Amino acid sequence: MRRAAPILVLVAGLLAALLWWQRAPTAPSPERSFADISKIDVHVHVPPTLVSNASRLLKQHGIRLAFNASGGHPGQGLAANAAASEAVRGALPPYCHLDWRYAGAPDWENYVQQALSACRAQGAVGLKIFKALGLGYRTPEGLLAVDDPRLDVAFEEAGRLGLVVLIHTGDPKAFFEAPTPDNERYAELQAHPSWSFYGPRPDGGEWPSWRDLLDQLDRRIGRHPQTTFLGAHFGNAPEEPALVGRMLDAHPNYVIETGARIPEIGRHNPEQMRAFFRRYRDRILFGTDTQVIPGGFVLGSAGTDIDTIDRVPAFFHAHWRYFETNDRDFAHPTPIQGDWTIDGIGLERAELEAIYFRNAERVFGRRIPPDAPSEP
Repeated sequence: MRRAAPILVLVAGLLAALLWWQRAPTAPSPERSFADISKIDVHVHVPPTLVSNASRLLKQHGIRLAFNASGGHPGQGLAANAAASEAVRGALPPYCHLDWRYAGAPDWENYVQQALSACRAQGAVGLKIFKALGLGYRTPEGLLAVDDPRLDVAFEEAGRLGLVVLIHTGDPKAFFEAPTPDNERYAELQAHPSWSFYGPRPDGGEWPSWRDLLDQLDRRIGRHPQTTFLGAHFGNAPEEPALVGRMLDAHPNYVIETGARIPEIGRHNPEQMRAFFRRYRDRILFGTDTQVIPGGFVLGSAGTDIDTIDRVPAFFHAHWRYFETNDRDFAHPTPIQGDWTIDGIGLERAELEAIYFRNAERVFGRRIPPDAPSEP
């Protein structure tokens, strides 16, 4: 009997461990739990020659509809991108662009009206505005500001025609800081020196500050309440979710997308970010900023080398893991953006459906196209 006691203790311990293991919470597998939720990616970049390949690749990862932010101008690429989308059953419709160099010219208003009407007629889902507005286009007075009154006609006309304005203003905060080794995005800035907005501009002028650009965007959105604005890259301010929330509260015509900013928002307290996503569940759209280019990909951002196809599954899986699990300290989808880990926010199914596709269907008035008929 004396020898039996240690054995009984061991058995009891094993049973207790087994019961604990059965009760212990485990992170759900995105593939098992939510693979059936189709997705709309509102921010990708694809040339017309690669639309068919891109559509197949995105569909492999559950993305059934994607909006091509490299759609081109009327008469300069838009028609080719629209035709390429039609060839894949409308799975990659384009945004269109305007040439802001003409802002304020005598025929500016006529140009805007004709160009945006052509965009609408050729099937564009919206107007894409790149960060060069505010950081690149110059006027005799200096950089052309996001809220320059001469541009009002473009935003009013986009709203009248029902074109969503996907707008990228500014860039990560780190790009406005000295590009020295202590900058957390030093590797990215080394690979892309032109992405630094620290110090004097090449023409000798001063760059606007990160906050100046956000203020310009805020004023622009407020000036056009009948136009829907889609703030690229988590409202262009993923470092400050509270600021994004204040802009969403102030502007009912403002929604945001997540493209290329999971690394940044994933650094914030997961409970606070879960609360943010739940509060604004009807105002956040899914985006990745995936770029399909000849010979490879740009998955959120790139260093000196482009991403290869073997990196694609991990890129998308990190997105699903962020949205769908409560995992902690895992690798984010775009290593070049910084050396840190992120925490998942474990959204519920109804919240995921809103962000993954329902919000995009409502905002853009586009539905996921049916699957192509199976070949006999």
